[in-house]
Amino acid sequence: MFHMITTTPKRSLAALGAGAALTLALTGCLPSASPANDDGSTPAAQEQSAAATPPSSAQGRGGDDSPTTQAATKAAADDAAATEAGKLTEPGTKLKFGEVAYTHSNSGDKGTEKYKEATHETKVTKIVQGDEADLAALKDAAKFAGQVPYYVFTDITLTSLSKPSAGIGDPRIQGHLKDGSEAQKLIVMGTMGECKSGTFKTEGDGDAFTYVVGSSKTECSVFLAPAGDAVTTASYGDSSYNYENYKDNKFRDSPITWG
Repeated sequence: MFHMITTTPKRSLAALGAGAALTLALTGCLPSASPANDDGSTPAAQEQSAAATPPSSAQGRGGDDSPTTQAATKAAADDAAATEAGKLTEPGTKLKFGEVAYTHSNSGDKGTEKYKEATHETKVTKIVQGDEADLAALKDAAKFAGQVPYYVFTDITLTSLSKPSAGIGDPRIQGHLKDGSEAQKLIVMGTMGECKSGTFKTEGDGDAFTYVVGSSKTECSVFLAPAGDAVTTASYGDSSYNYENYKDNKFRDSPITWG
């Protein structure tokens, strides 16, 4: 027997707290010089390394300022920026199922010890039509007569945490009907049909108990469509991030969409 409550679609309004997205710093190190042998000759390992090193591009190829070197450097920087934790996908971005959006969430009041932020890689992978019989197992199944459940599957990878946490919110996904209107979400305690959700890995204990950065999970949400209609797309409106002013949430009116 399932215990459930239903929620009607609504948009998240203002809440206290505003957070800046997190960034990762890339660091490097220089190799230390190898000592010479007692007779002044170069050690074999150093000779092999030198032999394997191609001539400097500065010798006849324009040095580090050559077009080839500049292009390679820019490409590497662009790749790093594209996957940088905390770099959010632009509001209004339209994605295909399986494509990644960079999202964030927070909890607590900014400036307090309890304030926390997280970033994620989020992607809606598929929308699966359920069976009306799946609703029959609910305690008040009669109220859902003429409705069909649709299961929206989302893969989420936790890419950063500002401090240990095992309770910060996940990106919330909304299903949409054929005409683009929001579908009714059904909150089910447990599983329904093939709609099952996982959890992030955890580690530590006490105040250090936390989700493991880098771990992933699949989240499944249930939405309802009247018979003859269907849930065909899904969106992310950044409602799991608390802005000081709801107008600061640019995703509210221009959500990221999959479909």
